[in-house]
Amino acid sequence: MPSKVSRGSILTSYKHKVEELRNLGRQWSLTEEEIDQVIQDSFSFLEEEIQNDGKLVTSCKKIQKQENKHSSIFNLSLKIMISVLLVAILFNILLSYHRPTYNFAVRNIQELIYPTMKLLRWVTLPLVKLFPSITVWYDELCLVENPYFQSVDIDCWACEDVRSVLDLSETDDPNLYQPHIGFPYIVKGGSAIVNYNQLEEMYLQNKLMMDTNAYRIKSSNSGRLTRLEPTRALRKIFPRPSFVPTTVNVERFVLIDEPKAGAYVLPFPEGYKVFLMQGSGERLIILDPVPGCNSNCSRVSVLLKPSYFCEYIQSPFHINHQLEQFEQLVKDYAVRK
Repeated sequence: MPSKVSRGSILTSYKHKVEELRNLGRQWSLTEEEIDQVIQDSFSFLEEEIQNDGKLVTSCKKIQKQENKHSSIFNLSLKIMISVLLVAILFNILLSYHRPTYNFAVRNIQELIYPTMKLLRWVTLPLVKLFPSITVWYDELCLVENPYFQSVDIDCWACEDVRSVLDLSETDDPNLYQPHIGFPYIVKGGSAIVNYNQLEEMYLQNKLMMDTNAYRIKSSNSGRLTRLEPTRALRKIFPRPSFVPTTVNVERFVLIDEPKAGAYVLPFPEGYKVFLMQGSGERLIILDPVPGCNSNCSRVSVLLKPSYFCEYIQSPFHINHQLEQFEQLVKDYAVRK
């Protein structure tokens, strides 16, 4: 058909086609009313098809707009991530090779770490309450531990002069007693007396919550608290001692033994300082120097009685190799009362 057709020609052709359609209807023995109805229905069908095509076009345009919007958001996010990564790399290079900048950053940023993390924790509390199961990942700093790892060039300064465990029970605040820095010490009456009945009562009051978190127990004699709700429940019967700063993030373990329990190694926490709170019964704590400090340091031990508080330096590989001094062996000698 030619590209340019007059309106009259189109109307003439249309009339001719309509007449052919009517003749076909008469051949099929249709009345004039039925033929008119068929023609009218064909117009309705065409109108509906045009409307559907219009809706399809509109829907495609909306989808295209959404795709363009998502693509723009993705591109913007990618640019931001790349920019942040580049800035972090440049900042790290600057800190590594420019000593004045490093000293300035260490001097000014250290004091902001705890307030920032505290604010972040406060902001995420609604999310934690909505999804309490995510608290199991709070302390997952290492997914696979290397049991054969040993530090080299250990400086044994923290245990060289340790010959016994100091008794600082008469000191109002052991943290102010400077000569004991780095030495293990005990404080009689520094913790609450907690017996098995109290633990059982606490469990019964929080049975549903405790059973939900029971799969996190890692052994038969210790339970590691990694979720917020059980920690809150246990904190009521094991309160933080007054001389332990509130700025210290405490990782909690519960050790339950029977009177004739054998010796075992204490759990390995993340922090470089460890404190033990004896709830009931008596237990002998033996601190053995780690390999590499055997010739410089001596084994020390202390018998913990109910309400005794004991603090010593742990061996945190990731913080400072110079603080890696003691392995812990625990043996329970007394009957729980």
